[in-house]
Amino acid sequence: MSSNNVVTCSFAMDRDIYNAYKSIVTSNGENVKGNLIRYMQSVIRYGTPNAETIEAIAEVEEMKKDPHRKTYNSFAEILAEVTGEMSNE
Repeated sequence: MSSNNVVTCSFAMDRDIYNAYKSIVTSNGENVKGNLIRYMQSVIRYGTPNAETIEAIAEVEEMKKDPHRKTYNSFAEILAEVTGEMSNE
């Protein structure tokens, strides 16, 4: 990585927030800088900072790898199955 391709970030934040964040990050064996960089990469990759959305996308990507997964040709097909399952309960 050349020095022309690096930016130094500096910002101020509430100490209690930083300490709480750092405590969580380090308890998972990470450091703050590395965690923030990975977070930024996730935002760029998925176009959203929402952790729940990122988790859901990852889950779908894993499901797509299963050759035995059930597939549908339309939303109407999915709805018919859901409606049918709900009426059988």
